[in-house]
Amino acid sequence: MKVPSNIPPPKDSRALWKHFSDTYFSLRLGLAVLAIGLPFVLYLYGKFRYGLDLQPSMSAYFWAAAEDQCATFPMRTILVGFLFAIGAGLYLYKGLTALENYLLNAAAICAALVAIYPERLVLSEAASDQRLARLFENCPAVKAWAALPSLPIHYTAAITLFVLLAIVAWFCADKSLEYLPAGHDPTKYRRIYKSIAIAMILFPIAGVAAAFLFGVASHRLFFIEAAGIITFGIYWAVKSRELSLSDLEQDPEKAVQHATQRQTVDAKETKRGGR
Repeated sequence: MKVPSNIPPPKDSRALWKHFSDTYFSLRLGLAVLAIGLPFVLYLYGKFRYGLDLQPSMSAYFWAAAEDQCATFPMRTILVGFLFAIGAGLYLYKGLTALENYLLNAAAICAALVAIYPERLVLSEAASDQRLARLFENCPAVKAWAALPSLPIHYTAAITLFVLLAIVAWFCADKSLEYLPAGHDPTKYRRIYKSIAIAMILFPIAGVAAAFLFGVASHRLFFIEAAGIITFGIYWAVKSRELSLSDLEQDPEKAVQHATQRQTVDAKETKRGGR
């Protein structure tokens, strides 16, 4: 086994800058992995570790429990942990513009609210919902909690989270495209970001289609939520790829040169077109 080195990076400004800028890349990669992995972890770990069937929604995993699991609700920790990790990542990540930063901070607060305030349980729905009926029967304390007055904070925060991220993808994501090298077309990434923004708003359509495709239409909300959060993860993966091409974080001087060259080329093309 190789012993981890305790030698710091070389005393070179570019090497040191690269070392610390890798934190940004790790943060984005973490957001992508957490978002894309969450629905799979909830289902697969819940199924094979605790014997839990697919729940009607991702939010329902907060209350997922067999008869002998009411004291632990084993998937609750995973759901809440993932949401807090995503929220922390969104808050710690600093956007390129002030607007992007404020939107990401607000999205982080929404992620925390989704984790803190669980899915609302309605007593009257137990008559037609076998999951709730079984949950209330197996876990009387949950039934007593459901009888207390509550606000729809969970779903309101979840919807707001996706709307905020869609706004980031539509209005803010393209602000770094001017730093791409001349050989890479910013229009391609602009289209991708616009498509991701639209997908975040229309993910219910993809979720419902997937639910019917897998023959579990009654669990369509799970697929709707999964489609939304996976789209969110894809955004961060694409953003990481774009920024790695521009060297904006690892070599800012080079990125500025890219922007200057692009401005020169654009100015020449504009002048040529005006003739």
